[in-house]
Amino acid sequence: MSKKILFVVGILILALIAGAIGIHFIYDEQTGKKALFQYQRQNTTFLKFVSSENGMYSLDAEEIEELKSLNINGIRICPLYSVGQDENIKEDVPENYIIALIEKAHQAGFAVFLEPNVIGPGVFPDVSELENPKYINDAYTVALHWAEIAEREKVEFYSPLNEPDGTFATLDLVNQWVNKSQDLRLLYSGNLVLKFADVGPQEIKNIDKYDYLAFDIMWSDPQYQELRDYMKMTVEKGNNLKKQYNLKGFFFGELGAERSRVNKSIQAELFRIFLEETWGKVDGYCFLGWSDLEFKFRDNKEAKEIIKEWYTKI
Repeated sequence: MSKKILFVVGILILALIAGAIGIHFIYDEQTGKKALFQYQRQNTTFLKFVSSENGMYSLDAEEIEELKSLNINGIRICPLYSVGQDENIKEDVPENYIIALIEKAHQAGFAVFLEPNVIGPGVFPDVSELENPKYINDAYTVALHWAEIAEREKVEFYSPLNEPDGTFATLDLVNQWVNKSQDLRLLYSGNLVLKFADVGPQEIKNIDKYDYLAFDIMWSDPQYQELRDYMKMTVEKGNNLKKQYNLKGFFFGELGAERSRVNKSIQAELFRIFLEETWGKVDGYCFLGWSDLEFKFRDNKEAKEIIKEWYTKI
């Protein structure tokens, strides 16, 4: 075998090893050169996260500094998919862009919560739930692909599908998804998350292969006492399931208040109540609205100060 062939084979082997253990070459803006970056998955046990509605960030130096000012330790990133008129699931954001965001987040020191999001036919918020059983396999194909990427990129938390109870039209389909998606444990060695809209189905069962359970709570009116009572119920349900299935943890996968329905002051007070009623009783938070979209809080100084104040406690 010639030296040239041996050299090429050696390069290919090194590339495979690098991909397997999370080694990347990154561009150093200060030197203008590529530098070697090796990432080890963080052992994050309490989530202090934020999320954009559409999972998009610039993650330039200015945004990273702004995010760090909130004392966060991670961000949620969502590969976006939708069902087209041909009834097939299509990619809405290029895969390479999402992978680049994951790597930028890790380079900034943030843990990553990766969660594919499949939107049914229609235009938000009037989106149809998926009724055809074929979408279980279609969504699983997407989840399988991103589980492989999550493992390669050493992602800390991976939810195979955003809100299956809001994606599929029937409880039977939701339960099929919950059962099937746990097979991803064979591919992904990080924290596997099951995340429901609101508090999920009335009965949540057979989730023992998951590591974490998460609920998404959206509240957009100033019924403060009602919210306090609701958060107590939510914590009780989540922690009972955590104990029943011996999960690592239960956290809030999305917390938000829609700004078209509340002003900045009310949004900030809702954030305060989210935290006051649940702090010390759950394993983390992810506030939705790092954007200029429906649930935006990035322009709300008071809301950001509340997040920062509480996230500094631990």
